[in-house]
Amino acid sequence: MIYRTIFKSLVAHLSEKAFTVLIGARQTGKSTLLKQMSATLDNAVVLNLERKDILLDLNQSPENIFKYISQNTQQRAVVFIDEIQYLTDPTQFLKLLYDEHSDRLKIVATGSSAFYIDRQFKDSLVGRKKIFELQTLSFDEFLMFKNQDYLYQELLLLRNGTVQKSTAESLLWAQLDEYLNYGGYPAVVLAADISQKIELLQEIRDSF
Repeated sequence: MIYRTIFKSLVAHLSEKAFTVLIGARQTGKSTLLKQMSATLDNAVVLNLERKDILLDLNQSPENIFKYISQNTQQRAVVFIDEIQYLTDPTQFLKLLYDEHSDRLKIVATGSSAFYIDRQFKDSLVGRKKIFELQTLSFDEFLMFKNQDYLYQELLLLRNGTVQKSTAESLLWAQLDEYLNYGGYPAVVLAADISQKIELLQEIRDSF
């Protein structure tokens, strides 16, 4: 399994009282990260707000979240909420749950970058959340997603000055050329051929 560079920081924040909010553009891998994080815990609950029944339930009352949590544990429950921007008032939802229940509830939520721009979200949740922003793959991550571990190690040697020239230089340039041409959206990087990459990029463009 391939993990993003930000993964360790996100997992480390699970033990913090402040809620964790992961923002980013569509198709950058937020949902995948959420699933990977939840897999590190035994008491995690994952709620996808693209499911209309769950969305309706949480819109009726933030405290309906406790319907989805086992009450047979003394541990602080961790709830992962995907696409929190679908809530009618996500800011008030998070604020109420933090103020009333942060001693027994930790929320990790994903949301769009546009959702974070909302000033009310920034002002009302000061001190109650930490924002992590997920970008498309960096070139380092691109090499790891392409299973180019050797080239990644060569890049590190060049970057820290351990070597001045690499025998893999032409291969590194070829990978960089692909990265610059087709970008770092994970699905595009993993696509098998150029036609698939172009098709996926067109779909991402159209979705915006």
